[in-house]
Amino acid sequence: MEPLRVAVIGRTGRGDWGHAIDELWRDLEAAEVVAVADENEEGLGKAVARLKLDATRPGAAHRDWRKMLAEVKPDVVAICMRHVDCHAEMAIAAAEAGAKGIFMEKPFVRTPAEADAVIAACTKANTKLSLAFVNRHSPAYAAARDLIEDGRIGKVLELRGRGKEDKRGGGEDLWVLGSHLLDMMADLAGAPQWCEAAVTLGGRPITKGDAVEAPEGLGLIAGDSIAAMFGMADGPVGYLASVRDAGLKQPNFGLTIAGTSGAIHIRPDFVPHAYFRAAPLWRMDKDYPWQAIGPDGLGSTLPEAEVDRAAERASWGRRAAVDLLDAIIEDREPETGMYAGATTVDMIAAVYASALTGQRIDLPIKPRTNPLA
Repeated sequence: MEPLRVAVIGRTGRGDWGHAIDELWRDLEAAEVVAVADENEEGLGKAVARLKLDATRPGAAHRDWRKMLAEVKPDVVAICMRHVDCHAEMAIAAAEAGAKGIFMEKPFVRTPAEADAVIAACTKANTKLSLAFVNRHSPAYAAARDLIEDGRIGKVLELRGRGKEDKRGGGEDLWVLGSHLLDMMADLAGAPQWCEAAVTLGGRPITKGDAVEAPEGLGLIAGDSIAAMFGMADGPVGYLASVRDAGLKQPNFGLTIAGTSGAIHIRPDFVPHAYFRAAPLWRMDKDYPWQAIGPDGLGSTLPEAEVDRAAERASWGRRAAVDLLDAIIEDREPETGMYAGATTVDMIAAVYASALTGQRIDLPIKPRTNPLA
Protein backbone atom coordinates (compact mmCIF):
# COMPACT_ATOMS: atom_id res chain seq x y z
CA MET A 1 0.00 0.00 0.00
CA GLU A 2 1.34 3.43 -0.94
CA PRO A 3 2.06 5.80 1.97
CA LEU A 4 -0.62 8.39 2.64
CA ARG A 5 0.49 11.85 1.50
CA VAL A 6 0.68 14.35 4.36
CA ALA A 7 0.61 18.14 4.10
CA VAL A 8 1.45 20.19 7.21
CA ILE A 9 0.36 23.73 8.09
CA GLY A 10 2.09 25.99 10.60
CA ARG A 11 2.09 29.73 11.33
CA THR A 12 5.39 31.06 12.57
CA GLY A 13 4.75 33.73 15.19
CA ARG A 14 1.05 32.88 15.38
CA GLY A 15 0.98 29.48 17.00
CA ASP A 16 4.08 28.17 15.27
CA TRP A 17 4.26 24.38 14.86
CA GLY A 18 2.71 23.26 18.11
CA HIS A 19 4.48 20.45 19.89
CA ALA A 20 6.53 19.51 16.79
CA ILE A 21 3.42 18.04 15.16
CA ASP A 22 4.94 18.41 11.70
CA GLU A 23 7.76 16.05 12.68
CA LEU A 24 5.54 13.18 13.87
CA TRP A 25 5.16 11.83 10.34
CA ARG A 26 8.79 11.61 9.28
CA ASP A 27 9.52 8.08 10.50
CA LEU A 28 6.16 6.48 9.73
CA GLU A 29 6.17 3.95 6.89
CA ALA A 30 2.49 4.53 6.21
CA ALA A 31 2.87 8.28 5.67
CA GLU A 32 5.03 10.70 3.71
CA VAL A 33 5.20 14.49 4.16
CA VAL A 34 4.88 15.96 0.67
CA ALA A 35 4.08 19.63 1.31
CA VAL A 36 4.32 22.35 3.91
CA ALA A 37 2.62 25.73 4.34
CA ASP A 38 3.64 28.70 6.48
CA GLU A 39 2.74 32.32 5.72
CA ASN A 40 6.08 33.38 7.24
CA GLU A 41 8.88 33.07 4.67
CA GLU A 42 11.63 32.38 7.20
CA GLY A 43 9.47 29.87 9.07
CA LEU A 44 8.59 28.16 5.80
CA GLY A 45 12.25 27.77 4.92
CA LYS A 46 13.04 26.27 8.31
CA ALA A 47 10.14 23.85 8.03
CA VAL A 48 11.22 22.69 4.58
CA ALA A 49 14.73 22.02 5.91
CA ARG A 50 13.45 20.36 9.09
CA LEU A 51 11.23 18.01 7.13
CA LYS A 52 13.91 17.38 4.49
CA LEU A 53 11.67 18.41 1.62
CA ASP A 54 13.03 19.32 -1.80
CA ALA A 55 12.20 23.04 -1.99
CA THR A 56 12.74 23.01 -5.77
CA ARG A 57 10.02 20.43 -6.30
CA PRO A 58 6.77 22.08 -7.42
CA GLY A 59 4.13 22.04 -4.69
CA ALA A 60 6.48 21.30 -1.80
CA ALA A 61 6.48 24.75 -0.13
CA HIS A 62 3.59 27.20 0.14
CA ARG A 63 2.92 30.55 1.79
CA ASP A 64 -0.85 30.06 1.26
CA TRP A 65 -2.30 26.98 2.91
CA ARG A 66 -5.50 27.14 0.86
CA LYS A 67 -3.48 27.04 -2.34
CA MET A 68 -1.54 24.07 -0.98
CA LEU A 69 -4.75 22.13 -0.29
CA ALA A 70 -6.07 22.87 -3.79
CA GLU A 71 -2.87 21.97 -5.61
CA VAL A 72 -1.51 19.08 -3.56
CA LYS A 73 -4.81 17.42 -2.55
CA PRO A 74 -3.17 15.60 0.37
CA ASP A 75 -4.56 12.49 2.03
CA VAL A 76 -3.81 13.84 5.50
CA VAL A 77 -3.57 17.44 6.72
CA ALA A 78 -1.71 18.24 9.94
CA ILE A 79 -2.90 21.54 11.47
CA CYS A 80 0.02 22.26 13.73
CA MET A 81 -0.28 25.74 15.25
CA ARG A 82 -1.18 26.20 18.92
CA HIS A 83 -3.32 29.27 18.17
CA VAL A 84 -6.93 28.16 17.91
CA ASP A 85 -8.46 30.98 15.88
CA CYS A 86 -7.82 29.19 12.56
CA HIS A 87 -8.49 25.58 13.58
CA ALA A 88 -12.13 25.35 12.49
CA GLU A 89 -11.56 27.18 9.20
CA MET A 90 -8.60 24.98 8.27
CA ALA A 91 -10.26 21.72 9.29
CA ILE A 92 -13.42 22.47 7.30
CA ALA A 93 -11.35 23.46 4.26
CA ALA A 94 -9.25 20.29 4.53
CA ALA A 95 -12.37 18.11 4.66
CA GLU A 96 -13.90 19.93 1.69
CA ALA A 97 -10.62 19.49 -0.23
CA GLY A 98 -10.95 15.72 0.09
CA ALA A 99 -8.55 14.95 2.94
CA LYS A 100 -9.04 11.48 4.37
CA GLY A 101 -7.62 12.53 7.73
CA ILE A 102 -6.83 15.61 9.80
CA PHE A 103 -4.44 15.76 12.73
CA MET A 104 -4.81 18.88 14.87
CA GLU A 105 -3.02 20.50 17.78
CA LYS A 106 -5.20 21.03 20.83
CA PRO A 107 -7.32 22.82 21.99
CA PHE A 108 -9.84 21.79 19.34
CA VAL A 109 -11.79 24.96 18.45
CA ARG A 110 -13.10 28.09 20.21
CA THR A 111 -16.82 27.36 20.62
CA PRO A 112 -19.31 24.48 20.55
CA ALA A 113 -20.72 25.99 17.33
CA GLU A 114 -17.29 25.73 15.66
CA ALA A 115 -17.04 22.12 16.88
CA ASP A 116 -20.43 21.37 15.33
CA ALA A 117 -19.34 22.89 12.00
CA VAL A 118 -16.11 20.87 11.90
CA ILE A 119 -17.93 17.65 12.78
CA ALA A 120 -20.53 18.31 10.08
CA ALA A 121 -17.87 18.91 7.41
CA CYS A 122 -15.84 15.85 8.41
CA THR A 123 -18.93 13.64 8.60
CA LYS A 124 -20.07 14.74 5.15
CA ALA A 125 -16.65 14.00 3.63
CA ASN A 126 -15.97 10.91 5.80
CA THR A 127 -12.80 12.63 7.00
CA LYS A 128 -11.26 11.28 10.20
CA LEU A 129 -10.02 13.95 12.61
CA SER A 130 -7.66 13.29 15.51
CA LEU A 131 -6.50 15.72 18.19
CA ALA A 132 -3.07 15.87 19.80
CA PHE A 133 -4.33 14.74 23.21
CA VAL A 134 -1.14 12.71 23.26
CA ASN A 135 -1.27 11.82 26.96
CA ARG A 136 -4.06 9.39 26.14
CA HIS A 137 -1.69 7.56 23.78
CA SER A 138 0.91 6.86 26.45
CA PRO A 139 1.32 3.13 27.21
CA ALA A 140 1.35 3.96 30.93
CA TYR A 141 -1.97 5.78 30.60
CA ALA A 142 -3.46 2.71 28.93
CA ALA A 143 -2.10 0.56 31.76
CA ALA A 144 -3.60 2.92 34.36
CA ARG A 145 -6.94 2.78 32.58
CA ASP A 146 -6.80 -1.02 32.65
CA LEU A 147 -6.19 -0.94 36.42
CA ILE A 148 -9.29 1.20 36.87
CA GLU A 149 -11.41 -1.04 34.64
CA ASP A 150 -10.12 -4.13 36.45
CA GLY A 151 -11.36 -2.70 39.75
CA ARG A 152 -7.95 -2.22 41.34
CA ILE A 153 -9.01 1.06 42.96
CA GLY A 154 -12.57 -0.11 43.68
CA LYS A 155 -15.53 2.01 42.72
CA VAL A 156 -14.43 5.33 41.23
CA LEU A 157 -15.85 8.14 43.36
CA GLU A 158 -14.27 11.25 41.93
CA LEU A 159 -11.65 12.64 39.56
CA ARG A 160 -9.73 15.78 40.54
CA GLY A 161 -7.68 17.81 38.10
CA ARG A 162 -5.59 20.96 38.50
CA GLY A 163 -3.89 23.06 35.86
CA LYS A 164 -0.36 24.38 36.06
CA GLU A 165 -1.68 27.40 37.99
CA ASP A 166 1.09 29.71 36.85
CA LYS A 167 0.44 33.18 35.44
CA ARG A 168 -2.11 31.56 33.12
CA GLY A 169 -4.13 30.28 36.08
CA GLY A 170 -7.87 30.67 35.69
CA GLY A 171 -9.33 31.11 32.22
CA GLU A 172 -6.24 30.52 30.11
CA ASP A 173 -5.21 27.49 32.17
CA LEU A 174 -8.73 26.08 31.73
CA TRP A 175 -8.27 26.08 27.96
CA VAL A 176 -4.58 25.31 27.44
CA LEU A 177 -3.91 22.67 30.12
CA GLY A 178 -7.44 21.95 31.22
CA SER A 179 -8.30 20.53 27.81
CA HIS A 180 -5.96 17.58 28.49
CA LEU A 181 -7.50 16.96 31.92
CA LEU A 182 -11.10 17.25 30.74
CA ASP A 183 -10.39 14.85 27.88
CA MET A 184 -8.93 12.23 30.22
CA MET A 185 -11.77 12.81 32.69
CA ALA A 186 -14.40 12.05 30.05
CA ASP A 187 -12.41 9.06 28.77
CA LEU A 188 -12.15 7.52 32.24
CA ALA A 189 -15.58 8.36 33.67
CA GLY A 190 -17.94 8.74 30.71
CA ALA A 191 -19.44 11.76 29.02
CA PRO A 192 -20.21 14.78 31.23
CA GLN A 193 -23.91 15.22 31.98
CA TRP A 194 -23.93 18.55 33.84
CA CYS A 195 -21.66 21.26 35.21
CA GLU A 196 -21.70 23.57 38.22
CA ALA A 197 -18.89 26.11 38.47
CA ALA A 198 -17.65 29.22 40.21
CA VAL A 199 -15.30 31.58 38.36
CA THR A 200 -13.94 34.61 40.19
CA LEU A 201 -11.66 37.56 39.48
CA GLY A 202 -9.95 39.20 42.42
CA GLY A 203 -12.22 37.24 44.74
CA ARG A 204 -15.57 38.31 43.24
CA PRO A 205 -17.79 36.42 40.80
CA ILE A 206 -17.13 37.26 37.17
CA THR A 207 -19.52 39.11 34.87
CA LYS A 208 -19.49 39.34 31.09
CA GLY A 209 -17.76 42.68 31.53
CA ASP A 210 -14.69 40.87 32.81
CA ALA A 211 -14.19 39.01 29.53
CA VAL A 212 -10.91 39.66 27.72
CA GLU A 213 -9.38 38.34 24.51
CA ALA A 214 -7.13 35.47 25.46
CA PRO A 215 -3.69 34.69 24.06
CA GLU A 216 -3.27 31.92 21.49
CA GLY A 217 -6.47 32.86 19.65
CA LEU A 218 -8.67 31.25 22.29
CA GLY A 219 -11.34 33.92 22.18
CA LEU A 220 -12.95 35.46 25.25
CA ILE A 221 -11.94 34.21 28.71
CA ALA A 222 -12.38 35.54 32.24
CA GLY A 223 -11.33 34.86 35.81
CA ASP A 224 -8.19 34.17 37.82
CA SER A 225 -9.77 31.35 39.82
CA ILE A 226 -11.92 28.48 38.54
CA ALA A 227 -13.62 25.69 40.47
CA ALA A 228 -15.77 23.42 38.32
CA MET A 229 -17.72 20.24 39.06
CA PHE A 230 -19.04 17.80 36.46
CA GLY A 231 -21.44 14.90 36.76
CA MET A 232 -20.02 12.06 34.66
CA ALA A 233 -22.06 9.39 32.88
CA ASP A 234 -20.45 6.46 34.70
CA GLY A 235 -21.37 7.87 38.12
CA PRO A 236 -18.39 9.72 39.60
CA VAL A 237 -18.03 13.46 39.90
CA GLY A 238 -15.19 15.27 38.13
CA TYR A 239 -13.56 18.39 39.53
CA LEU A 240 -11.28 20.86 37.79
CA ALA A 241 -9.62 23.81 39.50
CA SER A 242 -7.10 26.47 38.60
CA VAL A 243 -5.94 29.50 40.60
CA ARG A 244 -3.48 32.00 39.17
CA ASP A 245 0.01 31.88 40.70
CA ALA A 246 -1.10 29.23 43.16
CA GLY A 247 1.56 26.59 42.97
CA LEU A 248 4.56 24.85 41.53
CA LYS A 249 3.43 24.70 37.89
CA GLN A 250 4.43 21.19 36.83
CA PRO A 251 3.72 19.41 40.16
CA ASN A 252 0.25 20.98 40.26
CA PHE A 253 -0.71 19.77 36.79
CA GLY A 254 -2.40 16.39 36.91
CA LEU A 255 -5.48 14.25 37.38
CA THR A 256 -6.18 12.09 40.45
CA ILE A 257 -8.76 9.30 40.26
CA ALA A 258 -10.04 8.40 43.73
CA GLY A 259 -11.68 5.06 44.38
CA THR A 260 -13.09 3.21 47.36
CA SER A 261 -10.00 1.03 47.70
CA GLY A 262 -7.23 2.90 45.91
CA ALA A 263 -6.21 5.81 43.74
CA ILE A 264 -4.35 6.62 40.54
CA HIS A 265 -2.56 9.87 39.75
CA ILE A 266 -1.66 10.88 36.19
CA ARG A 267 1.07 13.45 35.54
CA PRO A 268 0.66 14.74 31.98
CA ASP A 269 3.82 14.90 29.88
CA PHE A 270 5.97 13.21 32.55
CA VAL A 271 7.72 9.87 33.01
CA PRO A 272 6.72 8.01 35.09
CA HIS A 273 3.38 9.05 33.68
CA ALA A 274 1.05 7.48 36.24
CA TYR A 275 1.09 6.23 39.84
CA PHE A 276 -0.99 3.77 41.87
CA ARG A 277 -1.86 3.79 45.58
CA ALA A 278 -3.27 0.61 47.09
CA ALA A 279 -5.52 2.45 49.53
CA PRO A 280 -8.07 5.28 49.42
CA LEU A 281 -6.63 8.79 49.52
CA TRP A 282 -8.15 9.36 52.96
CA ARG A 283 -6.54 6.26 54.50
CA MET A 284 -3.74 7.71 56.67
CA ASP A 285 -3.24 5.15 59.45
CA LYS A 286 -0.58 3.29 57.46
CA ASP A 287 2.05 4.24 54.92
CA TYR A 288 0.71 3.43 51.46
CA PRO A 289 3.35 4.48 48.94
CA TRP A 290 2.61 5.61 45.40
CA GLN A 291 3.86 2.98 42.93
CA ALA A 292 4.89 4.04 39.44
CA ILE A 293 2.87 2.53 36.61
CA GLY A 294 4.96 1.57 33.60
CA PRO A 295 4.01 0.63 30.04
CA ASP A 296 3.10 -2.89 31.18
CA GLY A 297 1.38 -1.80 34.37
CA LEU A 298 2.56 -2.29 37.94
CA GLY A 299 5.95 -3.95 38.17
CA SER A 300 7.09 -2.66 34.78
CA THR A 301 10.75 -1.91 34.32
CA LEU A 302 11.16 1.84 34.58
CA PRO A 303 14.02 3.93 33.18
CA GLU A 304 16.92 4.29 35.57
CA ALA A 305 18.28 7.54 34.14
CA GLU A 306 16.60 10.87 33.50
CA VAL A 307 14.17 10.51 30.64
CA ASP A 308 14.05 12.86 27.66
CA ARG A 309 10.47 14.03 28.22
CA ALA A 310 10.25 15.72 24.83
CA ALA A 311 11.27 12.50 23.09
CA GLU A 312 8.85 10.47 25.19
CA ARG A 313 5.99 12.85 24.47
CA ALA A 314 6.88 12.73 20.76
CA SER A 315 6.54 8.94 20.87
CA TRP A 316 3.01 9.35 22.22
CA GLY A 317 2.36 11.80 19.41
CA ARG A 318 3.50 9.24 16.84
CA ARG A 319 1.12 6.72 18.41
CA ALA A 320 -1.68 9.25 17.93
CA ALA A 321 -0.66 9.77 14.30
CA VAL A 322 -0.59 6.01 13.68
CA ASP A 323 -4.03 5.71 15.27
CA LEU A 324 -5.34 8.31 12.80
CA LEU A 325 -3.85 6.42 9.86
CA ASP A 326 -5.37 3.17 11.14
CA ALA A 327 -8.74 4.90 11.63
CA ILE A 328 -8.69 5.98 7.99
CA ILE A 329 -8.02 2.42 6.81
CA GLU A 330 -10.50 0.84 9.24
CA ASP A 331 -13.16 3.54 8.77
CA ARG A 332 -13.57 4.24 12.48
CA GLU A 333 -13.36 7.16 14.89
CA PRO A 334 -9.81 7.86 16.14
CA GLU A 335 -9.15 7.36 19.84
CA THR A 336 -8.84 11.11 20.45
CA GLY A 337 -11.17 12.23 17.70
CA MET A 338 -13.38 15.22 16.98
CA TYR A 339 -16.18 14.08 19.29
CA ALA A 340 -13.73 13.90 22.19
CA GLY A 341 -12.52 17.37 21.27
CA ALA A 342 -16.07 18.70 21.10
CA THR A 343 -16.73 17.33 24.58
CA THR A 344 -13.87 19.37 26.05
CA VAL A 345 -15.10 22.54 24.32
CA ASP A 346 -18.60 21.93 25.69
CA MET A 347 -17.22 21.43 29.20
CA ILE A 348 -15.27 24.69 29.06
CA ALA A 349 -18.27 26.62 27.77
CA ALA A 350 -20.42 25.09 30.52
CA VAL A 351 -17.98 26.34 33.18
CA TYR A 352 -18.60 29.92 32.11
CA ALA A 353 -22.32 29.45 31.56
CA SER A 354 -22.74 28.07 35.08
CA ALA A 355 -20.55 30.75 36.65
CA LEU A 356 -22.46 33.56 34.94
CA THR A 357 -25.94 32.22 35.72
CA GLY A 358 -25.33 30.54 39.07
CA GLN A 359 -27.14 27.48 37.76
CA ARG A 360 -26.37 23.87 36.90
CA ILE A 361 -25.83 23.54 33.15
CA ASP A 362 -26.86 20.41 31.27
CA LEU A 363 -24.55 19.06 28.59
CA PRO A 364 -24.32 19.26 25.61
CA ILE A 365 -24.59 22.99 26.22
CA LYS A 366 -27.15 25.28 24.55
CA PRO A 367 -26.83 27.78 22.97
CA ARG A 368 -23.63 26.72 21.17
CA THR A 369 -21.83 30.06 21.55
CA ASN A 370 -19.18 31.33 23.97
CA PRO A 371 -21.20 32.30 27.09
CA LEU A 372 -18.90 35.31 27.58
CA ALA A 373 -19.71 36.78 24.16
